[in-house]
Amino acid sequence: MEFKTKLVAKHDEASGTKTFIFEKPTDFEYQAGQYLHYTLPELKYPDPRGATRHFTLSSSPTEPTISFTTRIRQESGYKKTFDELSIGAEVDVRGPSGVFVLEDEHTTTPQVMIAGGIGITPFRSIIKYVTDKNLQIPIQLIYSNSIPEEITFKEELDNLMASHPNIRVAYTITKPEESTVPWNGLTGRIDANFIHSLLSTLHSPIFWLCGPPAFVDTM
Repeated sequence: MEFKTKLVAKHDEASGTKTFIFEKPTDFEYQAGQYLHYTLPELKYPDPRGATRHFTLSSSPTEPTISFTTRIRQESGYKKTFDELSIGAEVDVRGPSGVFVLEDEHTTTPQVMIAGGIGITPFRSIIKYVTDKNLQIPIQLIYSNSIPEEITFKEELDNLMASHPNIRVAYTITKPEESTVPWNGLTGRIDANFIHSLLSTLHSPIFWLCGPPAFVDTM
């Protein structure tokens, strides 16, 4: 499906991270965890990769708008241009695409979602969908960032965990010494021992993984 949509809002989500929110066409449907291609009408700053990028939808199909969340890299002419879009600006969209989605909404098999940095976006979409639909899928999210200021959707994830006993979230920080705020939670990189310590009571879980290439390779 190809369509035009308008930017209706944008806001900071965490340090260096923003969410861009768009109108959702009435006939547009997607699955939590899928992505869209966004094409800008023009680039204000040069970018060798051109005016089109794909981003995972951080919104849930249960929400009235569609959105994506990304780290704003100053070296990316595309992202700098997107960051300077005015509210009401139109972009061309194509999709949805992707198979990083729930195969069974009624499964009771535990789902372990391991995220690094901005890799949280499909998991936010899926967890929001699961809780909005009141599905009883057991989910353990393990989320790693360098510093606590970079934890994206933390307040929302904490609230969802508090109100839905089937959702559990564990954050870990790998460079707490570089933070300007205190951190009393888990620290260190995710490894086999780290995972086993959190999953000792889970039986035959399904593992999901999303994050930067180096993080994915390590996992």
